[in-house]
Amino acid sequence: MAAALCVELGCQPRDLPVRKLQNALLQAKASIIPLFNLPSNHPDWLYWQTYYLDNQEAYPISGNCPCSQNASPPLQPNSHSFEGIFNCHREQNYTLTLTESMQTWQLVTMRSHIHDKLQICTNNQYLKVWGTLNYSGKWLLVETCTVE
Repeated sequence: MAAALCVELGCQPRDLPVRKLQNALLQAKASIIPLFNLPSNHPDWLYWQTYYLDNQEAYPISGNCPCSQNASPPLQPNSHSFEGIFNCHREQNYTLTLTESMQTWQLVTMRSHIHDKLQICTNNQYLKVWGTLNYSGKWLLVETCTVE
């Protein structure tokens, strides 16, 4: 992106204004500020990215954007529901054995509120999640979950 901008502006990389690069990255939906509970397809994502670039002192230490604490971001188009038995092997090391196929998948999430839910689950607890399977890594990217 930086190289393309330098060609477009006719300047050397050292002369490229950082904010021009940041704005171009944001328009391409590349995160500059980590917002753990606000995916790039959320309608407020660009606003909060820009807000925290301009107000870095206001960035929450948790990385959670205050606007969406209770809002569920839209699911990715390729998301599916999965049900199974949850197990915690150690902190941030969770698996789900699917009831349909009895296959065990590593659970991964990029959303802190989902991580918080997984932390309070107990071993052998039934869990329903929505997300996307990564067959090569044998993990399930969890976007939302229902704990019963």
